[in-house]
Amino acid sequence: MSSDAQSIITRNDPGRSSRTLAHRPKADLPFDPFQVPSQATLLFDATVYIDQLKGELPRPIIDLMAARTILHGAPALAELAVSMGVLEPADRRTQATLTPIVEMFTRIDPSRIVAPNYEIWIEAAVMAGILARTQGIPKQQRRKFLNDTLLFLLAADTGAVMISRNSRDLDLLLQMKPQVGVLLYDKS
Repeated sequence: MSSDAQSIITRNDPGRSSRTLAHRPKADLPFDPFQVPSQATLLFDATVYIDQLKGELPRPIIDLMAARTILHGAPALAELAVSMGVLEPADRRTQATLTPIVEMFTRIDPSRIVAPNYEIWIEAAVMAGILARTQGIPKQQRRKFLNDTLLFLLAADTGAVMISRNSRDLDLLLQMKPQVGVLLYDKS
């Protein structure tokens, strides 16, 4: 573990990261689905599942999903699963909200679920901490970037392209590691 930790720190030296990153214009970000390599596997952020359930995914993203192999990241699925525990059972709206989420989970092939290994967890935590510090995130919200960073590094590890509507946070992660495959979108 110590050599792994040293390697992670060498790749993500917190001492070299002291400036706040500026958000770039959308024109400079990867919003074009036609730029995704033809054989690339896709990995979804939680925003994709949410927008799909609401019928708000843009047509080009739907078309891309229909033609590609899809991986499901455990961190994104966990974000959705939290809803099942958080929603108040006595609230009359809960069942209508939970039913599509539960149905979605039953359609996911478990062999397509990927989870971060301990190295990805550690590197994601270091990167999320750097972003929390440099972007001035209040102490009580310092884990804000962790799930996105886990999925981002999981995409890199699996060679997949991460799809997300969260352009603000993914812009920052791409500034740290521009080689990771990401496709961003806005709601339709």
